Amino acid sequence: MTPVANAAAPVDRRAPEQSGAPIDCVLFDLDGVVYHGPEPISGAVEGINFLHDQSIPVSYVTNNATRTAEVVADHISTLGISTTPAEVTTSAQVLAGKLAAKFGTGALIYLVGATGLATALESEGLRVTRTLDDGPVAIAQGLDPEISYQRIVAACEAITAGIEWWATNPDYSMVGPKSRVPGNGAFIDMLARLTGSQPTVVGKPSPHMMEFAAHRCGAQRPLMVGDRLDTDIEGGNSAGFETALVLTGVHDIHDALHASSELRPTYILPSLRSLPTLITGSAQPASDETSGSAACQIVDGELRVDESAQDSVSTVESALRLAWEAMDRGEDVAPGNLPRRIHD
Repeated sequence: MTPVANAAAPVDRRAPEQSGAPIDCVLFDLDGVVYHGPEPISGAVEGINFLHDQSIPVSYVTNNATRTAEVVADHISTLGISTTPAEVTTSAQVLAGKLAAKFGTGALIYLVGATGLATALESEGLRVTRTLDDGPVAIAQGLDPEISYQRIVAACEAITAGIEWWATNPDYSMVGPKSRVPGNGAFIDMLARLTGSQPTVVGKPSPHMMEFAAHRCGAQRPLMVGDRLDTDIEGGNSAGFETALVLTGVHDIHDALHASSELRPTYILPSLRSLPTLITGSAQPASDETSGSAACQIVDGELRVDESAQDSVSTVESALRLAWEAMDRGEDVAPGNLPRRIHD
């Protein structure tokens, strides 16, 4: 995986909020959480519209820097979830904001990327160039599906010359029509190998994006919801937020069991349909002692969950916490009969 340069180091999994303050903002990943391609994931519309009904702000945080916030918002709205561009945070916006803060309005930025990144840079009052002859102060790199060999060579020359190198996200691959295809992280890796340098990366799992989105919402106790431990959950944890792994995408309960401390979620959600239960406080964090703890134990190095409670969120969270504590003491814990996914 492409390293995230200049990002805050991951922090240990935090104790959940004890002050009694309510969750006042929910940040969502998109693919695998809200939708699969053009279709909404079961439970997503109900869960997010519940937040709207409760006037709880939401923000959709996406590493995709090729699309503008307007395009992303339109896509979500077509699913039956009314969304404005202000509710979308892209890695391109975060990168543009960081560059504007550092170099000031009017600074000249060498663009390696598509429309989404160009629009974000210009929205921050930055000037965009595609030639090094103009004397840019920094390189802004996002995925460019039309990149040429000559542009790659130019980027290598600029990085080697010492121009600051910033990138939107470290996602190494994406799902294409017939296979996995290169993402921005693949191009970062190539440029890093060629130049011996590393960029400042603002997208997940860097905390920059989470902090940017939560600040826009004015949140005091944000929750990050995602389907990937190594981007969504790690990013939320690194920002010091509570996190929820939703089981409708890439990673499942067994993945969470074996996750290192900085990738462990605070909560488990079968789908976004379970959001009301979590938000209203009837869900318990995975680190709390719950009634579910009586339904799970470790026997001969394996988790054993009472069959009558295998679909219980609280029991699964208690089982994970029990296993994590044992693993942190150096013990090996196998999944046993712990389910991979549960349903709401």
